[in-house]
Amino acid sequence: MTHMKAIEVEIVSSGESALPAPALVKLSLLDESLADAPSISLAELQLRCGGTMPIQLQLNFDVSQIDPNRSYGLAVRIEKDGKLLYINTSSHPIKPDAVTGKQQVVVDKIEVPFGCIDLRNRRD
Repeated sequence: MTHMKAIEVEIVSSGESALPAPALVKLSLLDESLADAPSISLAELQLRCGGTMPIQLQLNFDVSQIDPNRSYGLAVRIEKDGKLLYINTSSHPIKPDAVTGKQQVVVDKIEVPFGCIDLRNRRD
């Protein structure tokens, strides 16, 4: 039986907080239990927005998918035209079935180092 619950999330930047429109914001609830395998996404919210951070979101998930013996975390990626702009570089562990209050996830701006060529949007 499906039993939905919501996690209130505030996305904040560790530095610059301007988002170019239309940036794609991806917020995910991940099962991070397996150390040598990719995380499994249990819930995801994607939306396009611009402006400045913080960004307030509500992520809905099915509580019946949560196993109290597993490890979970929130992940945020912000992209524009397929180019990664911001990502949370620190883990944000949570217990989804017991979470209360707003979760604040800090994202860091991705910079291309000086002297390097950005090949992420290259079209050869």
